Amino acid sequence: MVTVCGYARVGWRLAFLGVIGLWLVACAARHTAPGGVALTPIVRLDAPPEWRPGDRWVYDWTSGTRTGTKTVEVLEIKEINEVRYYVVRVGDSEQFYTLDFRWSGIVRDSRVEARMIPPQPWFTWPLEVGSRWVHRGVYEGLDESKHYNETFAVVAAETVEVPAGRFPTLKVVREASSRDSDQYWFAPEVRWYVRWIGRRGEVQFEERLREYYVAPRLIPESAPVRPPSQTK
Repeated sequence: MVTVCGYARVGWRLAFLGVIGLWLVACAARHTAPGGVALTPIVRLDAPPEWRPGDRWVYDWTSGTRTGTKTVEVLEIKEINEVRYYVVRVGDSEQFYTLDFRWSGIVRDSRVEARMIPPQPWFTWPLEVGSRWVHRGVYEGLDESKHYNETFAVVAAETVEVPAGRFPTLKVVREASSRDSDQYWFAPEVRWYVRWIGRRGEVQFEERLREYYVAPRLIPESAPVRPPSQTK
């Protein structure tokens, strides 16, 4: 999850990334649970959701006294050296994720600006409370190379309320050997995170999903999620 919102330049830039399975046309959607009805908690996610070109997420972010908006959009699926990647636009960069949501690198102005070897596993599947995994890798940037020693864990199933609505989520935390850390809430209904709190040294930031857009799905999924507009 690499970001380019200007929180801090500390070697890698995170951004994360899914969207609910609407049926025929792309649309902006708000999720609202029926009044008084508790959302069903998530027990286990067996496999990563599918992204399509055109899927898009809009986040409000804050960092200290600074605020802004970040848009994340899936551009295409590209195969490089027999590995398939989602190519995702974040700001003026293109970020590369494997199909199981491991962050691989950043391209800006047709130039590789940074990459992680091996790709950084923001998720492992199946995803469930109690899951833990580690990553040992090397970040290669234009002017630095840095070794990463980090641990990830799914610590809770929580309902999260953000400007886009209320969502059942799995909360993942990441701790690194440096002072970097992350907490992020993955919502299967939007196929990505709905909230993210991160720290890079002395800098802390937060992102909250404001809205999301679904690329057209001509063939409904086997168990489609009901559009939020119909849950009222």
